[in-house]
Amino acid sequence: MQVLIVDGYNVIHAWPRLKRALSERGLEDSRRLLIQTLSEYAAQTGVAVTVVFDAHSRVGGRHAAETIDGVTVRYGTTTASADHVIERLANEASRRGNAADVVVATGDRLQRSMVTAMGAGTMSAKALEEEVTRVASDTADAARRHRDEAIGARRVEHQLDADVLRRLEALRRGQPDGEGPSQS
Repeated sequence: MQVLIVDGYNVIHAWPRLKRALSERGLEDSRRLLIQTLSEYAAQTGVAVTVVFDAHSRVGGRHAAETIDGVTVRYGTTTASADHVIERLANEASRRGNAADVVVATGDRLQRSMVTAMGAGTMSAKALEEEVTRVASDTADAARRHRDEAIGARRVEHQLDADVLRRLEALRRGQPDGEGPSQS
């Protein structure tokens, strides 16, 4: 997958933490949280992410695509729903011959059937949540490993020859030059 197209409101209603944000803090915050999450995913994977929202819940009249933290954000219009925008994007990819590089994330079965017919891949909103969580976890694990390796690389004993380490350990234990127990 090189391009991920996300059915924004479908995902917001499918992911528990986004749904909770929607009910507790409102639509704008849940949208912002989804975009932030997708931005981190895009940065970690190199996948080009577009999220599409319906316009009926949009404050203001702008419908042009905008880029927020590396994520392309599109809105439907009063005459073209988010589903129509997603279908148009999949169709354009199909006409260019790169539909196989596109995956659409939505829980809408009809939407998934439509874009699959155009040659694009699909994943459920739940599968996207699992993928985003897996990538974030893998990235955190890699960061932790790199941090631990960096800490270890700064330790003097990791830079010393094995014989020198053996002799130092013998000295620490009071053994002369690493040769058996000390004779007192």
